[in-house]
Amino acid sequence: MDAERAALMQMFAAETAEHLDELEGALLELERRPDAGHLLERIFRVAHTMKGNASSVGAHGLSELTHAAEDVIEDLHRGTLPVTGMVVSLLLETVDSARRQLAEMDGGEEPPGSTSPPAGVLERLRNARRTEREGTSSTPKGATSSAADEGERSSGAKTVRITVEKLDCMVDLIGEVAITRNRIAREVQLAGGAVGAALRDGLEELDRLNTKLEEAIRRARMVPVGPWFRQYERAVRDLARSHGKLARLVVVHGDVEVDTAVIERLRDVLTHLIRNGIDHGLEPPEVRKACGKDPRGTITLRATHEGGGIALRVSDDGAGMSRARIAARASAQGRCPDADALSDSELYNLVFEPGFSTATTVSDLSGRGMGMDVVRRRVESLEGSIGIESAAGVGTTLILRLPLTLATIEGFSVSAAGERYVIPLRAVVSCVGLPRGASATGPGGILHVHGRALPCVRLRDLFALTGPAPARESVVVVTHEGVQAGLVVDSLDGEGRTVIKPLGRLFRRTRGITGSTVLGDGRLALILDVDALMNDLTRGRAVGGELAPRDRWRRATPSEARVGAMDPEGRTR
Repeated sequence: MDAERAALMQMFAAETAEHLDELEGALLELERRPDAGHLLERIFRVAHTMKGNASSVGAHGLSELTHAAEDVIEDLHRGTLPVTGMVVSLLLETVDSARRQLAEMDGGEEPPGSTSPPAGVLERLRNARRTEREGTSSTPKGATSSAADEGERSSGAKTVRITVEKLDCMVDLIGEVAITRNRIAREVQLAGGAVGAALRDGLEELDRLNTKLEEAIRRARMVPVGPWFRQYERAVRDLARSHGKLARLVVVHGDVEVDTAVIERLRDVLTHLIRNGIDHGLEPPEVRKACGKDPRGTITLRATHEGGGIALRVSDDGAGMSRARIAARASAQGRCPDADALSDSELYNLVFEPGFSTATTVSDLSGRGMGMDVVRRRVESLEGSIGIESAAGVGTTLILRLPLTLATIEGFSVSAAGERYVIPLRAVVSCVGLPRGASATGPGGILHVHGRALPCVRLRDLFALTGPAPARESVVVVTHEGVQAGLVVDSLDGEGRTVIKPLGRLFRRTRGITGSTVLGDGRLALILDVDALMNDLTRGRAVGGELAPRDRWRRATPSEARVGAMDPEGRTR
C-alpha cells in the first residue's frame, strides 16, 4: 500500500468511526423516542454518507452492509416498518459488524474489497424488510438532499484532525521555551545601559507572546466530555438488558472540557464504575416499580469545574449503599473491628480496599472483590482523588476530582542535600520551620505542628541522601484524603507551573516519585508522589510511628534520574 493510499484509508477509517459513533447514539435515542422523525432523517443521512464513502475507497463489503441497513432505515422512515426494540437492536448489531470490518481493513494486509459483510447480519436485515406492506418505495425526507448536505458540510469544515502525540510534543516544546527564557532572563539582568533596557523590553514582549502560545496549545488539548460520556449509552442499555434490568444514560454538562490525556487514561475506570452502578446500584424493574420508582433506572454522568480542576460524578438512582452490610463485611474480614463508629465517608471508603466486596454472588459484571482498589490507584496516578456519597433508597454517587490537564501542574519546589524536588501544590497545606530540638535522625516520626501530632519524614532519609544537614530545616505540611503529614526539607524554593516529563523505564516504578521536570536553571527535579508517600507514612504511624524499612524504597536522585530523561532535542541524557 503506497503512502497516498495509506493516508486515504487512515482518513476514511477516522471519518467512518465518527459516523458509526453518531449512528449508534442516534439509534439509542430513537429507541426512546420512536416517533421522532428527524432522528430517522439523521440516521438515514449518516448511513447514506457511510455507504458512499465506503464505495469510493473500494470497501465494497462495508458498502454492501450499510446499503442493506439503509434500506431498513428507509422503510422505518416511510412507516412501512415499525420502530421496535428488535429492529433497533438489529441496526445496532449492524453498527458492531461495521466496526469489526473497519478494524479488519485497518489492520489487515489484504485489499479492503476482499472483506465481505457477515451473511447472518445481511440476511436478518433483509428478513426485517419482508414484514413491510407491498408498495412502491418512496425516497425518505432528507435523502435526496443528503449528498448536498454532506458536501455543504464538508466545504464549510473548520476543523482538522491532529494526533495527541503532536499535541504532547507541542507542550514539551513550549516548556523548553520557558526554560530557555529563564536562562536568558538571568543574563539580561546582568546587562546594563541602553542595550540592557532594550533587551528587558524585548523579554517582556516575549513573555506576553509565550504566555498566549502556551494557553493556546493547552486549549488545543482540551476536548468536551460529552462525546466521551455518550459512548457509554450503548453499554448501559445492553448491560442492563442482559441482566434483566432497564437503564438509560443521562449526560449533564457535557460541554465541560478536559485534557485528552485524562480521558484516555480514565476510560477503563468509568466503564468499571458504570458496570458497578448497574449491578450493585440499580434494582430490577419490578422492585423499582414496587418502590414507586420508574422501572427504568438512570445512570448519570456529570462534569463540573471545581477548584481549578474537574469533578466527574457517576451516579445511579438505585437502592444506595447499605451501611450495615459494609460494616458487617468489614468486621468479618477483620479490617475494622468497630466499623459502626466510622463516619459514612470513612466506611464507604472501605470498598476501595483490595479484595473487599459485599456482593453475595459473582456475576460477569462484578462481585469478585477486585476492581475498586485499582480504580482508586488509577485516579490517584492522575493526581486526583475519588470519594463516595450515598443515601438509602436514593442512589449512590462516585466523585472523581481530577486536574484539567496532565501536561503541567502547579508545583512547589524544595531542596534536600543539594537535590531539587517538586511537590504538587494541590497537596501543600502550609510550610513551617522545624522546631529546634526536633532534628533527631531516623526514617520518620511524629511532629507537633500547631498543636497537632503529624507523622513526618525527612526527604534526606527517605531517598538516602548524604551530606550535612542545614542548621535550620523546614517542614512542608501535605494532605491526602483529609490526612496530613510533614515532609522535612532543607529549603523552600517557591512555587510555579511545572511541565511534567515521564521518567525513564529504569525509574518508572520508583516509590514516591511520579515524574520529573526541568527547572528554570536547567536542573532536573523529581516530582513527588504525595499519595504514595502519605500511604506509607500513615501505615508507619499505625504500627508505632516508624516507617517501613527503607530498603522497600528504590532510591533515585534527580542526578541519577537523568538516565532515560529526554532533553529538548529528544536525546537521552
